[in-house]
Amino acid sequence: SLALRRDGTIACWGFEDDDDDDDYGYYDDYYNQAPPDGVEGEFVAIDVGAFHSLALRRDGSVACWGSNGHGEAPPDGVTGDFIAIAAGRFHSLALRR
Repeated sequence: SLALRRDGTIACWGFEDDDDDDDYGYYDDYYNQAPPDGVEGEFVAIDVGAFHSLALRRDGSVACWGSNGHGEAPPDGVTGDFIAIAAGRFHSLALRR
């Protein structure tokens, strides 16, 4: 689960797969939906897909973390002044101003 705090930071809690016995660690990075170190900013919106998360910064940029096995993260060079985001099961959307 993700929650957006009033100060623009993100809180995360819930299932995190630390048991390598059932999946050989394959999904360990995918289940951890918290923003990794280095993903900073004042966020105004968040959304989650099956194995990835999105966050919209106040400056209109988008942060994405988690699985990118189906191209969920914005490709290099996709920048813009975004005003809305949405995460699907294996895809992401961002609406430009």
